[in-house]
Amino acid sequence: MSTLSPARPDAPPEPRSVRMTLLSRPLWLMLYFAGWTFIGLWLGTNVWISQRDNPGAVAWHYYTWELSSALVVGALALAVGWFESRCRITGPGAWRRMLVHLPAAVVFSLVHVAIIVAIRKAVYAAMGSSYEFGEVWIGLVYEFQKDLITYLSLVVACALIRTIRERRRHQLEALELRRALSEAKLAHLAAQIEPHFVFNTLNAISNRMYEDVPAADRMIVALSDLLRTAMTADGSAFVRVSDEVHWLRAYTALMAERQPGLLHVDIAVGEGLDAMRLPRLLLQPLVENAFRHGLRNGRGHLAVTLRRDGEQLHCRVEDDGVGFAADAQPGVGLANVRERLALLYPDRHRWQIGPGAHGGTAVDITLPLEPWTAEPKA
Repeated sequence: MSTLSPARPDAPPEPRSVRMTLLSRPLWLMLYFAGWTFIGLWLGTNVWISQRDNPGAVAWHYYTWELSSALVVGALALAVGWFESRCRITGPGAWRRMLVHLPAAVVFSLVHVAIIVAIRKAVYAAMGSSYEFGEVWIGLVYEFQKDLITYLSLVVACALIRTIRERRRHQLEALELRRALSEAKLAHLAAQIEPHFVFNTLNAISNRMYEDVPAADRMIVALSDLLRTAMTADGSAFVRVSDEVHWLRAYTALMAERQPGLLHVDIAVGEGLDAMRLPRLLLQPLVENAFRHGLRNGRGHLAVTLRRDGEQLHCRVEDDGVGFAADAQPGVGLANVRERLALLYPDRHRWQIGPGAHGGTAVDITLPLEPWTAEPKA
């Protein structure tokens, strides 16, 4: 029965291990061993201080002992990390795999002792002295009880680091999935808005055709210009405020052709807001809703205002039409705008609809004030 954790061929790629990261980056590897060198020097200093009253104390003996031990443990820690990744102490069957780590701890201690003894003998010989390990079995047992704690600490540290990294990877995957779902839904909502706008505009042109053919012709030309602009857009979720306002002016001019001279539209944009960003086609459904419901008789006043409010962008669409019904159900346009705001600015936007200052209806939207930046191409 295998003690290793089989890797599923359909599993997502594992995050790169700390050991592989160190081995592939020489600077990181140097810093890694510099850390172990510091530990050795710190331990050597502590031993030397504890022996400062001993007349036979020799400082370089203590530094040789602790430095050799720390650096060898640092090198063996990389091997322990590799072994623990193949024989994990976490997950299903972990108790069976833990048994393998008992003989591994013995091997770890034997290798550790063999290398530090060789290093110490070489250093002592270079200094004109000799190093004696003492009685072998007693020395091995003494070193093993320390090495066992060291080995277990390294194994637990490797498991903890891997668990943290895997949890972080899963969190990132979940965030990426939610982002992809949100983008897909945003694309669906944006695609929903444009046909809705086209159908309503064509209906307005159809009604106008029987009353004023030249006006209907101008509306068709204006509609074709709007559609051409929409077709050349890159599909980004955001546009410049200036681009959204340009679209809005063209659209309101088109709709004003229904009753020339009877429908007045004011669009005011605060200074410095042209380069800010706004969700694409955010205001058009609100204006369209005002034309269809509040100003359905084709006359009245419509005001669109964009202004800075501290670090917020405040958008207001207000008409002086028939007024707001408290029990009115939002149509496709309003529901679409609210859904997109919830996706783009969760808990970071305000939405309010109610009576306007001069009768009619007012819709207020407050968003974070953010500069427009080009979105990277897919």
